[in-house]
Amino acid sequence: MNKKLTALACTGALFGWLLAGPVMADEDEDFAEWEREITPEVNDPLEPINRGVFWFNEQADRFVIKPVAKGYDFITPKPVKRGVSNVFDNLFMPVVAVSDLLQGNFQNSAEDVGRFVVNSTVGVVGIFDVATGWGLERRREDIGQAFGAWGIGAGPYLVLPILGPSNVRDGVGLVGNYFLLPQTYIDDEGVRWGVAVLGGIDTRYRLLDASRVLEQAALDRYAFVRSSYAQHRKNLVQNKAGGKPVPAASFGQ
Repeated sequence: MNKKLTALACTGALFGWLLAGPVMADEDEDFAEWEREITPEVNDPLEPINRGVFWFNEQADRFVIKPVAKGYDFITPKPVKRGVSNVFDNLFMPVVAVSDLLQGNFQNSAEDVGRFVVNSTVGVVGIFDVATGWGLERRREDIGQAFGAWGIGAGPYLVLPILGPSNVRDGVGLVGNYFLLPQTYIDDEGVRWGVAVLGGIDTRYRLLDASRVLEQAALDRYAFVRSSYAQHRKNLVQNKAGGKPVPAASFGQ
């Protein structure tokens, strides 16, 4: 698999952990009741296969991804880590701009483009977030979210190798995201792979604290990540499509 997807991989694989962390119930019964109340029915016909992939992803994270991220956190000065995170946030902005455009949010899309241009130039390829100070706020949109706003259903739940929790709609959206990322078009293969790997490390580093809570919880982690992912994506899509979103506070957002 092309290493460029690695930058998206850790985000997908650990996204449910980020959402799940602040919502720990005291006992399993409390969690089950909470899940029934706020979580939409998740279509998971491939659950046995998905659980196997989920186990594989957990082992990859335990023995490879997380140790590398912790080492990066330990040896890298905080200003450098902040700059790296800013760069990858900036590289994702073309995805955000196109997603906003596809949803008919033309002003937001124009602002997204402006943010990308300002941070790529004045902000030195995005190391410094100059655009926020200029009133160009950061948004987080993606192609799967745009598909959802069009009324396209999520489809069956999927756990992708390394890429983590997804569904048919968002899986197709990942392909669109990939072709909109500027780093996809770096000619030098070594540089392209290096950027991809650094992006994955940065993503996992940002999720170290959030994932620690889930690791310590006596829950069915697969079910929890599945529920958190499905609800959060539904919330995002309904918000952009004009529906009534579930309060984001439920997921610590």
